[in-house]
Amino acid sequence: MKIGDLVKVKKCPTEAEGFGHLTCQCFFCASQSNRIGVVTGPGPRNQWEVMFDTGMWRLDDFEEARGEVQVIRESR
Repeated sequence: MKIGDLVKVKKCPTEAEGFGHLTCQCFFCASQSNRIGVVTGPGPRNQWEVMFDTGMWRLDDFEEARGEVQVIRESR
């Protein structure tokens, strides 16, 4: 990830696997986010500040390595 990249956070297991009876309380589910954000700057300890439709959240390089976050459009 780098500043200006457009990223997408994958769905939570409760959402992705059809466990509708379970209610996830993560930032994205609780705020009904579309899970797409723009990297606005670096954060502490291998993290990035990302602005989503429902507010700012920090993501880290490890989440990207595990496939939980995907860069869907790189900045120039």
